[in-house]
Amino acid sequence: MRHPLAPLGAAVAVLAVGACTSAPDAQIDPDSAWIPASAQLASYDTCEAALEGIQQSVLDTLVDMRHNMEEQGGLEFAEDEALTAEENAAAPESAGDGADAGGDRGSTEPHSETNTAVAGVDEPDVVKTDGQFVYSVVDTVVRVVNAQTAEVVAEHEYGWESWNHQLFLGDDELLVMYTQDREQGGEYYSAFTIDRLDPDSLEVLDTFSLEGSMLDARMVDGQVRLAVQSSPQVEPLWEQLYDSDGEVSELREAVRSTELADWLPSWSVNGVEGEPSCEDIAHPERFEGGSTVSVLALAADGAWSEVHPVTVMADGGTVHGTAESLYLAHADHDWNAEDPRAETEIYRFVFDGDRPRLAGESAAPGSLLNQYSMSEYDGHLRVATTEDATSWWGVPEEDVAPEEEAAPEEEAAPSSSTVTVLEIGEDELTEVGSVDDLGLDERIYAVRFLGPTGYVVTFRETDPLYTLDLSDPADPRVTGELKITGYSAYLHPVAEDRLLGVGQEATEDGVTTGLQVSLFDVSEEEASVLDQYELYGASATAEWDPHGFLYWEPEGIVVLPAWDGYDSASGAIVLEVGDDTVTEAAWIEHEMPSGDDSYYGNEIVRSLVIGDRLWTLSYGGLMASEIGGDYPTSEWIAW
Repeated sequence: MRHPLAPLGAAVAVLAVGACTSAPDAQIDPDSAWIPASAQLASYDTCEAALEGIQQSVLDTLVDMRHNMEEQGGLEFAEDEALTAEENAAAPESAGDGADAGGDRGSTEPHSETNTAVAGVDEPDVVKTDGQFVYSVVDTVVRVVNAQTAEVVAEHEYGWESWNHQLFLGDDELLVMYTQDREQGGEYYSAFTIDRLDPDSLEVLDTFSLEGSMLDARMVDGQVRLAVQSSPQVEPLWEQLYDSDGEVSELREAVRSTELADWLPSWSVNGVEGEPSCEDIAHPERFEGGSTVSVLALAADGAWSEVHPVTVMADGGTVHGTAESLYLAHADHDWNAEDPRAETEIYRFVFDGDRPRLAGESAAPGSLLNQYSMSEYDGHLRVATTEDATSWWGVPEEDVAPEEEAAPEEEAAPSSSTVTVLEIGEDELTEVGSVDDLGLDERIYAVRFLGPTGYVVTFRETDPLYTLDLSDPADPRVTGELKITGYSAYLHPVAEDRLLGVGQEATEDGVTTGLQVSLFDVSEEEASVLDQYELYGASATAEWDPHGFLYWEPEGIVVLPAWDGYDSASGAIVLEVGDDTVTEAAWIEHEMPSGDDSYYGNEIVRSLVIGDRLWTLSYGGLMASEIGGDYPTSEWIAW
C-alpha cells in the first residue's frame, strides 16, 4: 500500500543538498571532496535490492538535510518553504461537447508547423494545424477552428485543476497532454495524463496517466516518446524530518518502513493500473531519491493496452529528441561548495518498438542552457555547457546585487563554456573531442548546431558569437568570434549562409535596452552583421520559448509574439527578412476580452500560416490576417 502523500522532492529542492548524495552503499561525509559522477546508470538485481538501495540513498540525503537545518538555526525555514498539495482537486469534465468538425481532412493548404529543434521530430505545443483546422489549447480549453469558415466546431473543457496543456496532432488523432490535481483516499497528488481524442468531435478515445508531470515529449513517425518526472510522496518522513525532538534513529526507522511502491510512480492505461517492474529501474552513481524520470512510448494511433516505462532515479532536466534517440540530460550539482560546481549527465535511449532501452551514457562539464545545447550529427552528439556560471539557486552571478555577495576567501575561477563531442556507439557514448574556454567570465545565452558547424553566444557585457568548425569530431575548433553589444537568445537559419538572432540589445556595460533581431552572414569562418532591427523596451517570446518563433520561408517573413514595455502593448511583430535586411512589416494586436483587465488578456502566444493568411493565437481569441501590405484582419474569433 502507498503511504499518505507528500512530495519528498520539495524538501530536497528547498535545501539544495540532495543532488550530491552518496551511492546507496556509502555514508555522507560533509567535508569530503565532491567528485563528478561517472554518469553510468545501473539496475537492480532484485526488488529487494532496489528498495534497500533507494532507502539508503534517501536516508543519507535526509540525515544531511537534518544536519544542515540545525546549522541554519532550526527547522522553521524548511517548514515554511516546503510545498503542500492543493486540497480542491476534481476530475476533468468528460468533454467532447462540440459539433463534428466534418470536412475533408485530406484537403489542406500549405501551412507552417511547430518550430522544432530537429526536422521531422515534432514537439508538443499549444497550437497545431493540418492546413484546414486549427487546434489550440488556451487556459484549459481545447478548441478546433475550421480555418475556411472561421468557426469553432468543437470544444473540450479540462477544468481549472489541470495545467500545462500541450498538443500533438497525428494523422487521425489529437493528443492532449496535461497535469492534473487528483484525490485518492482523502489525499491529493499530481498526475500527468495524455488523452487521445477524435480530432473532429474531441471525444476521448484512450487515456494514459502516470503520477507526476511531463518533463517533455517528442513524436516521431507516429510514436509519442515521453519523459515524465515524478516525486515520491511519503508523509511519515516529513513528520520525522521536521520533528525537532526526533532522533536520527527515528528518521531511519521511518525510511526503512517504506515500500518500493512508495518511491516509484504508478500508472494506468484506460483505467487499468500498473507499476514499473524492478528490472526497469535504473539509477546513476549518485542520487538522492527525491525524484524519478519515466521514459516510455505510446503509439499515436492508439491501441494502448500495455506500456513499458523505464524509471530513472534522477532529477528531471533537459530532453532532446531525434529520429532515433531520446536524450535525457540530468544536472549533478555540488551545492555545498563555496562556488557550486556541476556536471551534466547524459543518458541516451532508443526504442525497440514501444520499449525504451538505454543505449549509452556520458557526462559533460557544467550545465546546459536548453535542448538546443545538444545536437546529433553524423554519428556524434555535440553538447554545449557552461561551468560555474551561476551562484546559489541558479541566479546568474551578474544578477546578484553587490550587497548580497559574500566575499570569497579566494578568487573563484571565471566561468567558461565548452563544446564536447561524443561518438555514438550502439550502446555507448564516448568523448572524442572538445573545445573549451569559450566566453571567459560569461555564460551561454544561445546555441545552434547546423551540420558540421556550431554557433555559440555567450554574454556578460558584450555578445561574442562564436563560430565552430566541428567537421573533425576529434578536433573541434573555433574559427570566428564576432563581438557586438547585446546578445541573441535564439538562433535560426533563414536562408543559405544566413542566420537570424533574436535577443536583446544592451549598452557597453551589458544593461539590456530592448528587443534586437540580428541578421548574420555566416558564409565565412567568422560571422558578420548584415542588419539589425531594434524595438526599445520590448522582448519577444522566442527569447525563452522557441515555439514562439515562426519563419515562413515562402514569404520571407518572421513573426514574433512580443511585449512592448515602452508602450505597454502586447502583440506580434512581422518582420520581412531579405538577403541583407530586416525590416518591420506589421504590428498585430488582438482585442482585449470583454471584462478582462489583466495584462495578458490579449497576449499573443503563437502564430502560424495557412495558405495566404497569418493566424495569431492569444488568450482572447484567434485572428487571421492577410499576408502582405498592412496585414489587414480578415477573421476574428473571440473565445
